[in-house]
Amino acid sequence: MQSNLIIGLLALNLTACASFTSHREPNQETKVTLKDGKGGVKEAPAQATSTGGEKEMTRVEVGSDAEAQAHATEVKEAVAAAAQHIQDTHGKAPREAGPVPAEKAYGWLKNGNTRFVRGTFRNDGASAADRRRVSALQRPHSVIYTCSDSRVSPEIVFDQKLGEIYVVRTGELILDKNVQESLEYSVGTLGTNLVVIMGSDSCGDLTAAEGLANELLERSAILRDAVASGDVKVVKAVYHLEAGNVEFR
Repeated sequence: MQSNLIIGLLALNLTACASFTSHREPNQETKVTLKDGKGGVKEAPAQATSTGGEKEMTRVEVGSDAEAQAHATEVKEAVAAAAQHIQDTHGKAPREAGPVPAEKAYGWLKNGNTRFVRGTFRNDGASAADRRRVSALQRPHSVIYTCSDSRVSPEIVFDQKLGEIYVVRTGELILDKNVQESLEYSVGTLGTNLVVIMGSDSCGDLTAAEGLANELLERSAILRDAVASGDVKVVKAVYHLEAGNVEFR
């Protein structure tokens, strides 16, 4: 009878310990209370090793807590995201926006393209004085990314002069590291407030330009932050070779 009681108490203690340790730190040692036939009490680890012919103690497995595990994963991801943000922004000076607002620059480009289509160009912006003025510093109001094509020259198509637009060109309308870094330099360092992604009848339509603009914002934290500030705008466009007009979206 006494033997059965001891076995029952031992089983109860093991069950209670197993339940309790499911909420403890996994590195904490689990112990059970043992009573001998004379009423003596002794604590022992839940997992015991045996020597000789002694019987091994049954190991108590610590159950996994799915909810706690999910929370730990969520915290880990949040910390990683915060660390990445600090890495991206630490030590970088705040962006200094250029003097020409994006909307005004957009109007200048549209007006310049109208002049180009009509064949009436500006007479200013290319004198010796203009060359001296821009020799020490460039502050372009817009950056134009388009294909390399002898029939598509942004400076002429938009009737813009020295130092007024920053032009990036490649053989195809694609976003690679060099293109991204060039656009980031114009916006982040030169203070450009208007970004134009321009296709043409020969390379990339409006849909392609729009897809590239979306990809640019996904990949570039500099551009995303600049757009989020409200200072910078990204517009899509396509140049029609025969008519000469630029269609914006």
